[in-house]
Order: sequence, then structure tokens, then C-alpha cells
Amino acid sequence: MTTFRNFIIFFLSFIFLFATYKKSNDCSKIKNGHFYYYSKISRDKVDLNRFDSIQIEKNMETGDILNSKIVWKNDCSFEMFINSLSKNKLEKIDSLIATIPLLVEIKFIGNEFYISDSKIEILNKTIESRDTIYFAN
Repeated sequence: MTTFRNFIIFFLSFIFLFATYKKSNDCSKIKNGHFYYYSKISRDKVDLNRFDSIQIEKNMETGDILNSKIVWKNDCSFEMFINSLSKNKLEKIDSLIATIPLLVEIKFIGNEFYISDSKIEILNKTIESRDTIYFAN
């Protein structure tokens, strides 16, 4: 009888924990703010400022600036359109890329960083990546 009672207590505890576990991320804290990440190719630090529908990235080593338009699809995913590079007029291929959205989905939000998956389909290829973006203090 004691084993059965312990099983019932364990089972009810498990049900309670499962019911109170909140799986969804609170993506509201990444819609606006100051962040940074490290370039996968050069490992340069890139400063990122997001203002809901505008994102500005600055490579801290080269000074290059990338401006993008953000279109939120839901709380934790958005499309990003590259608008322009600082001091440069968009070339023909850059203009093509600017019309194709980069699909970004927030996968995890921690206290100091968040993880996102990105995907773009261009020239009959799908390019996917996972990035870690840190909250700037």
C-alpha cells in the first residue's frame, strides 16, 4: 500500500510540475534593445541595436554599418530585409538580396543571451544558421 501511495504522490507531483511549466519564451525583451554578437567568419564583435522594425548593426573592428528592416511575424519570429550598407550604394546583387527576407526564429531566451535560427532561400539554395546574441549591459 505504501508503494502505491508513493506512486500516486509522485504521479500527482509530476502532473503539477508539467502543468505549471511554461515552455514559451518571453520574446518581448528582444524586440527593442542593445545586443551584440561575434561574426562567424571574422570573429569581430558586432554591435546590434533593434528598435522594433529597424535593426542597425555595426562591426566594431571595421566600422561597417548594416541597416535592416524587421517585420515581426509573431512574438518570436521575424523577417529581416537588408536595406543598405553604410556609405555604399547597393550593387545589383545586393539589391536582389535586399528583397529576399532572412527568416529568424527565436529558439531560447536566457538571462544573458538568446539563441536564434536563421534561414534564407536564395539562388535555389537554402542557407541556415544558428546564432547566439548577447544582451548588452
